[in-house]
Amino acid sequence: MTRYSHDDPSLSFLACMSAVTLVTVTYGDRLHLLRQALSSAFSEGVANAVVVSNGSFVPIEAECQAVFGDRVQVISHAKNLGSAPGFRAGMEAACRAGADYILLLDDDNRLEPGSLLKLLQAYRHTLETSQDAPLAVVGFRPENQTEISNGSTRQRLHPNAFFGFHLKHLPRKLLRRMHPLRPSGQARLPEFGLLDVAPYSGMLFQASLIQKIGLPDASFVLYADDTEFSYRVTRMGGQLIVVTGSRVVDIEPSWNTKRLHKSASHAWLAGGSDLSVFYAARNRSYFERYSVPHNPLLRGLNRFVFLTGMRLLARRLGKQARYELFLSAVADGEARRLGSKQGFELA
Repeated sequence: MTRYSHDDPSLSFLACMSAVTLVTVTYGDRLHLLRQALSSAFSEGVANAVVVSNGSFVPIEAECQAVFGDRVQVISHAKNLGSAPGFRAGMEAACRAGADYILLLDDDNRLEPGSLLKLLQAYRHTLETSQDAPLAVVGFRPENQTEISNGSTRQRLHPNAFFGFHLKHLPRKLLRRMHPLRPSGQARLPEFGLLDVAPYSGMLFQASLIQKIGLPDASFVLYADDTEFSYRVTRMGGQLIVVTGSRVVDIEPSWNTKRLHKSASHAWLAGGSDLSVFYAARNRSYFERYSVPHNPLLRGLNRFVFLTGMRLLARRLGKQARYELFLSAVADGEARRLGSKQGFELA
C-alpha cells in the first residue's frame, strides 16, 4: 500500500480506502489473471475482496487463501453462469458483509498506482454537490471512452442509433476517410468526463447505491449487463464520472477492441466466438430497444442501413453464417428472449 506523510491531504481518504470491497468474477483457468487483478487492488489499499468463481477449473478458494489470506471471500458456482449473475452475487455478498464502498474490476484488468485514491477523491468531491442523486465514478480505459480520449468532457449514448450507427454521423465519417486529418498534437485529456454508460471494471460507488438502482439483471447472462446496470444511474438523474487520472489496464485485449477491427461491422463478423457475438448482440439489441428512449422510425431507419451494409460486408468476407447468427441474436433481443440460450451454454 502507498505510504503517505502525515501532512499529506490524502490522509483523509485512508479511512475510505479501508472501507472499500473489491468485487470480481472469474471462470475457467484464469488464476494467473485474477492474481494480478487482486494484487493491484490490494496494493491500492482495498480492504477485502469478493471473488465469484464461475465454474473455475482451478481451486480458486485455496489459491486465494494461500496468497491473500482472509481478505478474500470466494463464492463458488458449480458452472459458469456468466458475468451478470456473477457480479450480482458478488455485490449481494459485499452488501451483506457491510461494505461501505464497492469497487468492481474484471479479472483481466489491473489498477495503476494511485488509481483508487483518485477515484475516492473524485467521488467525495462530487458527493458534496450531488445531494441524493445516484453517483458512481469510473477508472479510465482509453479504448472504451474514446470521446474522452479525444479531449471531450462528455461521452453520450445516441438514442436513435442502432449498434452505434446513426445516419447523421455518416457524412463526417466519410469525410474523415477521404481526407484524414493530420493530428496537430495529442488532444488535451480532461481531468473528468461524464458518461451515459460505463463498464463494470473500475467502477466505484457506495453500497447504498444498490438500494436506489438495484442489482445487475442476471437474465443478460453475459455482455451489456454492465451497460444496462450503469445506465440506471444516469437515467435516474445521477452522474457517471470517468476520472482520467485513474487508469484501468487491460491485461488481455477484448475480442471487440476497436484497434483490432476496421469497423464495428467487421468486429461482429470477424471477431470473437459465436457465443460471444450472440450474447453481446442480443443484449445490446434488447438494451437499445427497451432501456433507451428513442424514436422507433428513426432507429428503424438506422437499423435498416446498418444491417444492409453488414450483409454486403458479410458476402465480401464470406461470413454469411456469422451474419445470420447476428440477425438471430438481434431478433431475440427485440423479442425480449433473454437468459441462457440453448446451444450457447457457457463453458
